[in-house]
Amino acid sequence: MNRTLAALVVVASLCLAAASTAGAGRAAAVCPSFKQGGRTYRWETIGNSWTCKSAKTWVVKLIGDHIHSSTKNVPLTNGPRGYHCFAEPDSRRGRATSGTCFKGTLAFPGTGFAWFEA
Repeated sequence: MNRTLAALVVVASLCLAAASTAGAGRAAAVCPSFKQGGRTYRWETIGNSWTCKSAKTWVVKLIGDHIHSSTKNVPLTNGPRGYHCFAEPDSRRGRATSGTCFKGTLAFPGTGFAWFEA
């Protein structure tokens, strides 16, 4: 009986290991920093729908947006379709210096990306 149980545990462990590596093409990641307009930005992906390369395209676009500097968490309307995007404004430049785009809720973002000025 103990041998059967031990064999089942080994087989189950092997199946879990195989399943966890099978779909590991995209995962959340801290991406390398980049410079834009003389400023350094850092960004990361959340969930498994974004790569650093695909998220960087959107980050570069969104940090170029002019936004109102009177409030925090300014909603951005030109982010990826189906995503909620918010940014913190830089009061001197009126640009989105840090922000996030995500699907799901703020408490439980399913997938997306975030950035900030370093």
